[in-house]
Amino acid sequence: MVLQREPAGAVIWGYGTPRATVTVTLCRDQEPIMKKGTRVKDSNTWTVVLDPMKPGGPYEVMAQQTLGRINFTLRVHDVLFGDVWLCSGQSNMKMTVSQVFNATGELSNTAAYQSVRILSVSSTQAQQELEDLAKVDLRWSKPTSKNLGHGNFTYMSAVCWLFGRFLYDTLRYPVGLLSSSWSGTPIEAWSSRRSLEACGVPRSGSMPSDLKIGPSAHSVLWNAMIHPLRNMTLKGVIWYQGESNVNFNRDLYNCTFPLLIDDWRQTFHDGSQGQTERLFPFGFVQLSSYLSGEALHDGLPQIRWHQTADFGYVPNQRMPNTFMAAAVDLCDRNSPFGSIHPRDKQTVAYRLHLGARALAYGEKLIFQGPLPQKIELLADTGLLNLTYSQPIEVQRRDDKIFEVSCCSDHQCTWLPAPMDTFSTQTLALNITSCHDTPAALRYAWTPWPCEYKQCPLYHLTSTLPAPPFIAPITNPSPGYHSRTAK
Repeated sequence: MVLQREPAGAVIWGYGTPRATVTVTLCRDQEPIMKKGTRVKDSNTWTVVLDPMKPGGPYEVMAQQTLGRINFTLRVHDVLFGDVWLCSGQSNMKMTVSQVFNATGELSNTAAYQSVRILSVSSTQAQQELEDLAKVDLRWSKPTSKNLGHGNFTYMSAVCWLFGRFLYDTLRYPVGLLSSSWSGTPIEAWSSRRSLEACGVPRSGSMPSDLKIGPSAHSVLWNAMIHPLRNMTLKGVIWYQGESNVNFNRDLYNCTFPLLIDDWRQTFHDGSQGQTERLFPFGFVQLSSYLSGEALHDGLPQIRWHQTADFGYVPNQRMPNTFMAAAVDLCDRNSPFGSIHPRDKQTVAYRLHLGARALAYGEKLIFQGPLPQKIELLADTGLLNLTYSQPIEVQRRDDKIFEVSCCSDHQCTWLPAPMDTFSTQTLALNITSCHDTPAALRYAWTPWPCEYKQCPLYHLTSTLPAPPFIAPITNPSPGYHSRTAK
């Protein structure tokens, strides 16, 4: 296994006989280098916190219980210290390495990554918070082609594994990956009762959704698949979920998601006796495109927006120390698992690892695509001028991906705003079709904004797509009319 490296101390815990003494010894080459002692509590559990360790190994962890003259010893071999990441969500996190593009190549690429260790939690649910996992599908293991591609939607999570592999390539020290996800599950199942109550999520009223095939009852997966992990010292979490909320409590997602993050952070911080950082890095994937019925037409863009707590970017005031991988351009029309399950998980993981490098490891690098910092109406020109905070690459001009909200007498209509001229950090949109007052602008606000890696706007050097946004146009002069209208 991998235990969390310095500056945190790894938490080791277990069960025993009340009032017995437990000694945990860390050995290297059979030489003890650290000992920690404690007593078993009346709840039959014991906990020790190891001193912070530099990355590396292998070590042996030995726990010995003594009660009177009776000794009992357990040993765990080949223990490494590094960074431990938890991966959770629904089916796009559950998809295994055997389901992605170039699966054969990915499954055989394990020899260089034997210091990346993996664990996969079984799909179980519970009505009350469990103290320990009911079972695991894959115990702590070294990666093999068999356990990376055990079968469709089983283990090991492709996004989790590929993220860990990219991280290892950068860090060059051990990485531990825990996958705990379940296909077709809404956020309510992964949230504690506390956080759902704080958002006013109704207790029932389960709306019909074709995207909910797993458990959807409040907190049942939090109870069984997340809460039992709370004692572990973690570096951070990555999350890929939201499809099952497109038609289910969608309007609350801008509360339920930020509160899930905050609640997980508090729980893991407390459970690890303060070893897991209170604001540990939390990364997520902004949903990709999929072909859907009319019912989802506005739902998918809204969920993407709510994933950012309606800011359009992270980190933000409501979501500190978070990072996002935009996947709006990673559609997969011909996926054998349905277009909702795109097979390019390599790019998803790559974009996630950029965010982790920036947020969790303090590297100075670009980890998200360009957003406009200023939207100006150029009076009497029929143009709307966008100024971006980063250099932009216009891959192609698009006549429909930008839309302007055109309003008269409290009636507003979204009309296409074709892309016009552009420079390194500015882009002009033609809004002459708006004969009334332009009130707002939105970008990529459809379930399927562009074909694979063919969105019109990217960051100039990082191949990161501009994420979707919606924003008010704040400076239309009273009685504004476009040149055409005049």
